[in-house]
Amino acid sequence: MQERMTGFRCKGCSRLHYPRHARCLSCKGTDFEEVELGNECKLLTYTKLYALPEGIEMSPLLLGIVEFPNGVRALGQLTGDDIKVGLRLRPRWGKLRTLGEKDIYGFRFEQ
Repeated sequence: MQERMTGFRCKGCSRLHYPRHARCLSCKGTDFEEVELGNECKLLTYTKLYALPEGIEMSPLLLGIVEFPNGVRALGQLTGDDIKVGLRLRPRWGKLRTLGEKDIYGFRFEQ
């Protein structure tokens, strides 16, 4: 189980990436180091989905883009009752959906 959300810093130019890329988007380097993104992020924007993908059990599904203090942005599921832009959220590892008989895990962002 993962407890910390991590990004990847290019060893050539220090650009942070999330998710991991095969090559750095800036210098095209291929050598990265794993870095912790932090325990808190800010919600930049979000949307509600009512036509849900297979295996999603909550309706509506809230998806948002968050930004960590180091500038890294990530897309993910949101949980909470009073979602609004600017809200401080925490990344939490857990079950996101079920496909067939397989549970899919990842990070979601919660209040």
